[in-house]
Amino acid sequence: MKVAIVTPEFLPNWGGIGTYAAQLAKHLPSDFDVHIISLSREKKNEKMETLPGITDRITLHTLGKARDTFLYNSQFQVNLLRHFKSLHAKHHFDLLHANHAQMPDIFLKLLGEVVPSITTVHTTIISQRAGTKRADLGLRNVERSEKMTYLLFPALSMAEREYLSRCHNIIFVSEYIRKLFERTFGPPERSRIIHNGVDTSVFKPRSREECLEHFPILDGLDNIILFSGRLIALKGLDTAIAAFSRILRDFDAHLVMAGVGNFDPWRRMLQENGVPESRYVFLRQVPYHEMPYLYPLASTFILPSYSESFPMTILEAMSSGLAVVASRVGGIPEMIGDQRDGILFEPGNPLALAEGVMRILSDRVLADRIGKSARNRALDEFSAVRMAATTSEAYREVAGGSA
Repeated sequence: MKVAIVTPEFLPNWGGIGTYAAQLAKHLPSDFDVHIISLSREKKNEKMETLPGITDRITLHTLGKARDTFLYNSQFQVNLLRHFKSLHAKHHFDLLHANHAQMPDIFLKLLGEVVPSITTVHTTIISQRAGTKRADLGLRNVERSEKMTYLLFPALSMAEREYLSRCHNIIFVSEYIRKLFERTFGPPERSRIIHNGVDTSVFKPRSREECLEHFPILDGLDNIILFSGRLIALKGLDTAIAAFSRILRDFDAHLVMAGVGNFDPWRRMLQENGVPESRYVFLRQVPYHEMPYLYPLASTFILPSYSESFPMTILEAMSSGLAVVASRVGGIPEMIGDQRDGILFEPGNPLALAEGVMRILSDRVLADRIGKSARNRALDEFSAVRMAATTSEAYREVAGGSA
């Protein structure tokens, strides 16, 4: 079966959807001919990553150049409309797989689909805006894509409603996002829940020595508190920084942040909270193939988001055997049993985040127990192999069993 996965972000990815597409492409059964329709990179150090098992099993089609900006999603939507017909005439796709909230195939849906399609709903524009609003940092202090989503919300929400009304086959990544969808848009025509998955053979516990070969800048740092993700207000970085300031009163700790985005406003916030420059490290965007060596160097992973569906970074940390402290929002409670597979706290509460992190830092037995439980749960429930196998069943149903 020939499947066209359309995604503005792929590799190097800047968010969870890019990671999702990469893991799906790698782990789909061998009888699938996988085509990725995406954007290429134009920045000097952002070439396509070559990852065994992914880039050697797909056919990649690029329809433009990518930056992590609001307008490039729109460009991709237009380019997909212009080029998909000729790509389909050449390759004869059996199925198109899109991801929301990017709405990459919105124009194809508006004009009438020529190929059966399935859409994975990772989040909604409504929930993204709500998360940014809850951060309460003001429009001047949020990242451009968040600002544009906020300012253009009336038009975007109308487009989202129209787009989703034309999505007849839907995959939800969590029970939370399914319920949110139904409350907002009504019951979908056909749907199923398929949780995101992580490559447990790659993201796994590793020795400190092996990992330091990849991140020598972290050598000598104790009690590393790791955040990985886009540097946007929705991710609760204000909560993380306030909590870290509190943690430093009692612990010799270091905050390590990795991700795409402008670090300057967060550096200013760190300074305003009295955090010495020697206590934090900003790694910028870490290549995806290097991430499995970053998690094991940390004592804990934090994700203090105001809104999430089923974050890939938590899965990667769990699979790496790391104790996670995360906000009790969205689909995160479906991933983590509080005090068993991680520690949950109420979003926007820096003291609760600090208390959770300090429990992990002060009790190695607890940290090891939670980390092992998290690793086992990733193996049992959230492997990429399981995700891809279940997704392939959905593909076959939607495509009518064509091969």
